[in-house]
Amino acid sequence: MHGSRETNYLPRTVWTIAHFLIVLTVVWVYFGNGSSFAEYWVQDRQQAGDFGRRLMLSAFAVTLFVRMSYTAFVLLKRKFDWNECVAVIGAVAFYQFGFAFLGVTANAPLGVVDGLAVVLFVLGSFFNTGAEIQRKRFKEDPANKGKLYTRGLFNVVRHPNYLGDVLWALGWALMTRSVWALLIPFVAAIAFAFVFIPQLTAYLAERYRDQFDDWAKKTKRLIPYVY
Repeated sequence: MHGSRETNYLPRTVWTIAHFLIVLTVVWVYFGNGSSFAEYWVQDRQQAGDFGRRLMLSAFAVTLFVRMSYTAFVLLKRKFDWNECVAVIGAVAFYQFGFAFLGVTANAPLGVVDGLAVVLFVLGSFFNTGAEIQRKRFKEDPANKGKLYTRGLFNVVRHPNYLGDVLWALGWALMTRSVWALLIPFVAAIAFAFVFIPQLTAYLAERYRDQFDDWAKKTKRLIPYVY
């Protein structure tokens, strides 16, 4: 799919509609009768948690939907098939429902930890979407045809979009005040490190060869200066 232009926009349309319905559901969990349903999902049977926290969690949910929709129809021009559509819907459901059910009953008022959560969420969103915007602008210049983009955020780390995913998911997890929620960004990081990055590395190394080799010598895969 990498390197192939899109000819059918139906899969990404279905993905966006599904994500919209998921967001409506989690907002119902945060502020409607869904909070009562969530009480049966957690062991302590608490009432719906702090209002400010639920407001922030819902803002994170809506922000993810807006960013992903923008990516789907503006930034993502490569082929996006039904298999990837199903996988992406599963991933957003994992994030959205996981954070909603784990965070809706948190009673602690917003504090310093939540400030850090917001910073991580915003920084991760910037890395994820900002990197794609930078790459799109580079690819749109005919003079760059056949060239590998290694500037901007891609000069910081080879996969800034994946790093962004881990950061915003970590911030979202902190906002829930649930230790269990930390498993979500951990699982995402493991998937990126051992599944998605190796697959993409093989594709880029084959297509760009020396360009990729030079880039790989200067940048880390996922975490700057570390890995």
